[in-house]
Amino acid sequence: MVLNIRVLTPDRVICSTTADEVVLPGLTGQVGILDGHAALITALDTGLLRIKLDNKWTPIILCGGLAEIDRNIVTVLVNDVEELTSVELNKATQELEKATVAVENAETSKAKLDASIELKKATARVEAINYLS
Repeated sequence: MVLNIRVLTPDRVICSTTADEVVLPGLTGQVGILDGHAALITALDTGLLRIKLDNKWTPIILCGGLAEIDRNIVTVLVNDVEELTSVELNKATQELEKATVAVENAETSKAKLDASIELKKATARVEAINYLS
């Protein structure tokens, strides 16, 4: 048996495919989904969704959302995804360092929140590039 996964934003279908394994960026850590997983609805954090098919991982950067797992169907509803461009690891690592400094230097709680979301995205970018290389 395989999993069916759909990743949806309010205005488009990002992907609709089969998978051997799915790893979701849950609010409390990564959530691994395999064939026969118990029914589950979970909130998602900004981070890296990974889809494994035929021993090849496909990364997608999510910007928060929800996931529902039911009878080997994984439905991921997100506000937005970040497309992976051919950003090289050097540039992504620099962005990660910059985002880390921004979190440390944030003075208001709003600035800290915004900076921490950017840090999560930057971390997900570096992880995604590592999966692709």
